[in-house]
Amino acid sequence: MNKRMIGYLLAKLLLIEVGLLLVPLVTAFIYGEDLKIKLSILLTMALLTLFGLLGTHLKPKHQKLYTKEGLIIVSLCWLLWSFFGALPFVFSGQIPNLVDAFFETTSGFTSTGATILTSTNVLSHSLLLWRSFTQLIGGMGVLVFALAILDNYQNNNLEVMQAEMAGPVFGKIVAKLKNTAQILYLIYFILFVILTVILWITGLSFYDSLITAMATAGTGGFAGYENNIAYHNNSLVTNIISISMILFGINFNLYYLLLLGKIRSFFKNEELKLYLIIIILSSLAIWLNVKNLYPSFQESVEKVFFQVSSTLTSTGFSHPDITPWPLFSQVILLGLMFCGGMAGSTAGGFKIMRVLILLKLVKNQMLATLYPNRILSLHIDQAPLDRQIQDDILKYSIVYVMILSSLILILSVDSNDFLVAFSAALSSLNNVGPILGTPQNFNLFSPVNKVILSIIMIAGRLEIYPLLLFFLPRTWSKI
Repeated sequence: MNKRMIGYLLAKLLLIEVGLLLVPLVTAFIYGEDLKIKLSILLTMALLTLFGLLGTHLKPKHQKLYTKEGLIIVSLCWLLWSFFGALPFVFSGQIPNLVDAFFETTSGFTSTGATILTSTNVLSHSLLLWRSFTQLIGGMGVLVFALAILDNYQNNNLEVMQAEMAGPVFGKIVAKLKNTAQILYLIYFILFVILTVILWITGLSFYDSLITAMATAGTGGFAGYENNIAYHNNSLVTNIISISMILFGINFNLYYLLLLGKIRSFFKNEELKLYLIIIILSSLAIWLNVKNLYPSFQESVEKVFFQVSSTLTSTGFSHPDITPWPLFSQVILLGLMFCGGMAGSTAGGFKIMRVLILLKLVKNQMLATLYPNRILSLHIDQAPLDRQIQDDILKYSIVYVMILSSLILILSVDSNDFLVAFSAALSSLNNVGPILGTPQNFNLFSPVNKVILSIIMIAGRLEIYPLLLFFLPRTWSKI
């Protein structure tokens, strides 16, 4: 194992976080905030700089990375960025408990949107912006962002990027990996800027537009106000966010196809078709179930569409109070929390691509029972899917169910309500955010469970294996 290269790259990644902290620092000066807040950010930057410079002092002679090193770098980076990113909240006293601050920051970087805060009023403008900014960076992936600006190290970072990108299949959209990362992040930030401007035009302040766009683009769901999106009381804003969440839940590789003028390839994509079908059918089913709870047709459609978009894309924004919704609708929402968005998007969840492949595997199994001598193959977008990928998805599904079941059991210690424990576990593993069946947030769980949930959020964002292998002793062996 190339431990020196691991340490060297992690140190460079810590230095990148120093640059990211300039955003809340500048905001603190713009709003003339207390010296304690500015010092809390500066102290965190100083610690990151110290560890970063110590780690990059000697450049390793051997820079080759393999899968094992890639997995360790990914796991440690997310843990370290979340830990150091939590320190400004602790040093400023706005979230004085380190466990709570770590949970909140991890939730941001993993674009989960789960919170322990009962009120966002405890946060200053700078740290509220930092809380949302973590979602923007984490949405596409902190290491994809880093790879877009770091040296390429002879393209060895494929192991790093492959470990972080969401979905069962990873592919470069151009020959050079660094260019792939740059193109994806450029598309991502352009869409983010467009959304910010649109929200600003609709009447939101620039600061509110920025906060809301960050949470929407990263599909994180951290809102700037206690009553979330309902605070704005603006149907146009609500509908814009609903559509935007769906757009950010689409595979960004497909947007690259649009830029190349391959419009037919975009709309022929099977995963996209299933994604849109799920949105339409679930919205219709829930609307038929809850329409009588709202005074007008427009309001019922608006709130149902918003909640479906928010839940499926794992954004986790809340606008309507869904506690009074019938169990039928809440079960559908649980199903949407499980599915998540498309592979290669900022959305969390099991991913529509995996759902699509599992459905096709079930179909093939049924046909094999009827026609045992028939040779069956599985195709996605008219291309045969490798048998190894099919087996990997089945194995991943088993591990996923095992972890989810174990987490529900652990959380049941703090909650006697199965819906609460189940939705909290599903929300954390799938990076969705809200808990169903209770008006409370994640503050209802013990400090130990908050740490476990923080690790689970990272595991869910990295699609389990990188963090799971990180804790496996054999990963650290010399073999």
